[in-house]
Amino acid sequence: MAIPGRLLPTAFCVFLSGALCLVAAGQSVAQEKPRYGGTLIQAIAPNPEHLVTILTTGVHIHSIGCKVYSGLLASRRDGTLGPDLAKSWEVSPDGMTYTFHLERDVRFHDGKPFTAADVKFTFEQVVAKFHPRARRVMVNMQSVETPDPFTVVIRLKRAFGPFLLSMTCPESGILPKHLWEGTDVLKSPQRLKPVGTGPFMFREAAAGSHITLVRNPNYFKKGLPYLDRIILKIIPDTPARVLALEAGEVDFIASYFFPKQQFTRLSKMKEFQFQKDTDTPGNAIIHFNIQRKPLDDARVRRALYMALNRKLIVERADFGLGKEASSPFDSRFPWLVTPEADYRKAYPYDPARANRLLDEAGHPKKADGTRFTVAVVYMSSHPLLPPTSQVLRSNWADVGVKVNLVGVERAVMQERAFGKRDYDVTLQTYTSAGDPVGLVRIYATNNSRSVFVNPTWYSNPKVDELFSKGGAAADVKIRGEYYKEASKILVTDIPSAILFERSEVDAASAKFKGLWRAGTPYERWDEVWMAGGREKP
Repeated sequence: MAIPGRLLPTAFCVFLSGALCLVAAGQSVAQEKPRYGGTLIQAIAPNPEHLVTILTTGVHIHSIGCKVYSGLLASRRDGTLGPDLAKSWEVSPDGMTYTFHLERDVRFHDGKPFTAADVKFTFEQVVAKFHPRARRVMVNMQSVETPDPFTVVIRLKRAFGPFLLSMTCPESGILPKHLWEGTDVLKSPQRLKPVGTGPFMFREAAAGSHITLVRNPNYFKKGLPYLDRIILKIIPDTPARVLALEAGEVDFIASYFFPKQQFTRLSKMKEFQFQKDTDTPGNAIIHFNIQRKPLDDARVRRALYMALNRKLIVERADFGLGKEASSPFDSRFPWLVTPEADYRKAYPYDPARANRLLDEAGHPKKADGTRFTVAVVYMSSHPLLPPTSQVLRSNWADVGVKVNLVGVERAVMQERAFGKRDYDVTLQTYTSAGDPVGLVRIYATNNSRSVFVNPTWYSNPKVDELFSKGGAAADVKIRGEYYKEASKILVTDIPSAILFERSEVDAASAKFKGLWRAGTPYERWDEVWMAGGREKP
């Protein structure tokens, strides 16, 4: 049966209902006729190391790449998946076979035709090998067949409930086989000069300054896009981004790069518009390097987590807009939450008890009042992480643990935390991609050193088994039971732990319309337009 609007997993639909599915106050896109022309300037940070969405989960790269590349499917604000490069699709009754019918007359930005061969190459040779999140989905693929140039048939080894989520641009933006085949994917020059089928084409990149995308006049969705140009302006300094927005030097700041403390003040100004909860459930997470002493002792990790005032962190870092974490998975997936795996019950903020646990673990205070020293590595340009690190340092000092804060740029952080694993503790932010499988990568056994994949080297065969069974179940109630069992183990072992469930607030100039069509920071922006433009392309 054809399912062109197949629903996302229940948790994502629950999450999308309510505030996320509402257009920002004052926006009346449906009553206005879109206009052509104009340039939108978006602030991002840091300087992107490449521009290929399927080699990373980085928001700054996806916010660029998903305007250049297209997925087979696209997320909608109402919680469904809609067509993109695939105009329709069918799923077999047993959930083992997915058949995608592709759009015809689609061309890459270099003029070469798009076919099923590009999909097969992208899935098999790139996504399945290199995507930090989607590769765990692609291991379920038995085969990718192309019976004709406009049909793709994917057969799975076993059913996988959230499989269709991996068909969107952030997970599997389609690459041109003719440019990538035979290259070293991780070193290919195409990483910096992307060619896709999306609404905007790559024009130039000036390191540390900006990236320019221009309108694709041959976009397969006729009449789109409306904008002539998008400029991604690289502004590493958080306050400088806000000043640029107020000065009219930038038009859009995604939540990932927007300091929440500015929301109340700016929301009162008519020249700006805002949208809350614009991404799939995301979290701020603490990782412990369990390969190093004394963090190899779970008793120490439990004590350190108990010593953290997570409510204060939410106030200081997310300005009360987020929520203290309750479990190893986001509570916005209610079907997998269990009171038997609750951080707040197992590890309430209790410095006195944390002190006792550290004593019991064999780390008494020395004459100077300290027990040991840890280095905490984090990305300094992320608005949430510096204030989180400050609270952490103060809290841990209260229990005799000296903290050296190591705030570094993104590339250095990635190499230290995920490449060399040169850290004691690292603070990170993750998005879930709309399903808890997006957070499985934190805990599942993985020695690949992929970015944003299990930097702790935690490995528990029982947890892996539960994740495997949970992924294979189509029914969320059944899936939920497996994740609940895994959560109980993870709360006890605590190799990593969610600190808080972060909020999302995007900020933009009021002169642009249609910004939040899909409800994520990875928008195509093919339907975004600027007031005062022209009637024709």
